[in-house]
Amino acid sequence: MSSDFHGFAIETLVWTGVLILVVLVLRRPVTRHFGPNAAYALWALPFMRLLLPPLVLPAWLAPASPPPAQPAADPGSPATFYTLAETGEAPVAVPQLMKATVSIDWLSILLAVWLAGAGVFVMLRFFHYFAMRRDLLASGVEVGRRGKVRLVETAGAHSPIAFGVIDKVVALPRGFMERTDPTARDLALEHELSHHRARDLLVNIAVQPLFAIHWFNPLGWIGWRAMRCDQEAACDARVVAECGRELRGTYATIIAAFATGTANPSRVALAAPMACPVLGDKSIVHRLRSLTMKEISPRRRATARMLMIGALVALPLTATITQAEATAPPAVPPAPAASPTSLAAVPAAPGAPAAPEAPPAPEAPAAPHVFVATPGADGEEGRTIVVERKVTRDGKGEPREERSFLIDGREATAAERAKLEAQIEGLRDLSRESEEIRREIAVLRERNGVDGEFAREMEVLLENLPRTVENAQKMQILAARTRASMPRVIEKCDGSGETVRERAGSNGEKTIVICRTAALGSARAAIKSARGAVKRDRDLSESERAEALRALDEALAEIRREL
Repeated sequence: MSSDFHGFAIETLVWTGVLILVVLVLRRPVTRHFGPNAAYALWALPFMRLLLPPLVLPAWLAPASPPPAQPAADPGSPATFYTLAETGEAPVAVPQLMKATVSIDWLSILLAVWLAGAGVFVMLRFFHYFAMRRDLLASGVEVGRRGKVRLVETAGAHSPIAFGVIDKVVALPRGFMERTDPTARDLALEHELSHHRARDLLVNIAVQPLFAIHWFNPLGWIGWRAMRCDQEAACDARVVAECGRELRGTYATIIAAFATGTANPSRVALAAPMACPVLGDKSIVHRLRSLTMKEISPRRRATARMLMIGALVALPLTATITQAEATAPPAVPPAPAASPTSLAAVPAAPGAPAAPEAPPAPEAPAAPHVFVATPGADGEEGRTIVVERKVTRDGKGEPREERSFLIDGREATAAERAKLEAQIEGLRDLSRESEEIRREIAVLRERNGVDGEFAREMEVLLENLPRTVENAQKMQILAARTRASMPRVIEKCDGSGETVRERAGSNGEKTIVICRTAALGSARAAIKSARGAVKRDRDLSESERAEALRALDEALAEIRREL
């Protein structure tokens, strides 16, 4: 094992033990001032310290240290190696002696035994849990469900037990649902269901590695029992908060009866890390003491949250700090001395003359741009437009670009030519703006460290920008055609008594005529008919009939105001 792992493992063991001791000292005062839920939350500190990885500092923060001194040669050692000693003429091999030592790494052996014990601890916990689950469900009969939680009566349960993270179960004694007082039954079930809702079973499984690394430490065993007591007290507080203060005395009597009136089987006691059975007398005293506390004010709850957040923020101060190893530059071998027979003494051959620069290739004629125009708002069909670009020279030799347009094989008119020129200039402006945005993205990426994924998304967006503009133009044309095809709606009453009437004009345009007065009259007649039916209905009570008539009268008054 490496020395870095040794230090990390030992510091993790020490700091988690210290934090368990701190929680054991603080849990009672915290329960008294901030409530059992705050005391239960304290156990997150040693668990989070267990998950805290080592902090690796960069190599440049390491203090400068002198190079290690070379050990002197011991002529009495039986081991021999050879070094090269420089003489005046040539290197010769000089025998040197080193003493061979054999040592036992006791620290690595102790760490291996410690980790093996932690592994055995966790495996035994899981073995007992699955054995308990198998025994309870083998003789169990499902008597109901509460959401996703199965209620199972079994001969192996002497008190209610909640277990299971995925397949959630509450095991009950035989005849519990029939012979138990309804109030006591509901409160006991609510306690076990609260364990499932608060994910207490998942917490019990997750903290097993924390207490497994302290399998030899009495603090680990004491801390586990204290955490389970705080968990039960927090669950009691949740149940009382949901049921109300008037049932607090009844609830206290129930949990005391379950704890003192039965003895849990040994297998259930061994499986307690993975389940939530009723604990012993000391746990009941702690829970009853928590139930008799006064209500915690919102101000104290907020103070407890702030203190917990501060403790979690300060937790990285206990992390293991390691130093990154500096990467040494590769050693450059010294250049060999020149000799009469070395290649360095041979004169270099004269360089070949540079090849003459090739003349630039003539510009290839630009290919004509062919595209199909989109249909216009006036319903015109698509047209094939061919754009030919020619570059000529004027009298001063300056290049000049000329374009010609052919629309469906004919020369474009002056108006069509001007329109097409404007569209081409607009596309050029769009291309220039896109190129400027690309340059700005490149500058942001280099200077301000803009994320590369964001820059790539912006580039893809710019590449699709012309297509997006074209699609937007098509959507505008389609919207214009849709609006043109929609019927016109007017509000007018012509005395016919019809609420809605459709008519067509001479140009085929449809018009929908709505008579608002007729519509309101129909609504008023319907409300009056409903009012008469309510008055004649003898199945309604007087209060229900009065409420319905009042609502209908208000609707009639609203219609009168509209008319």
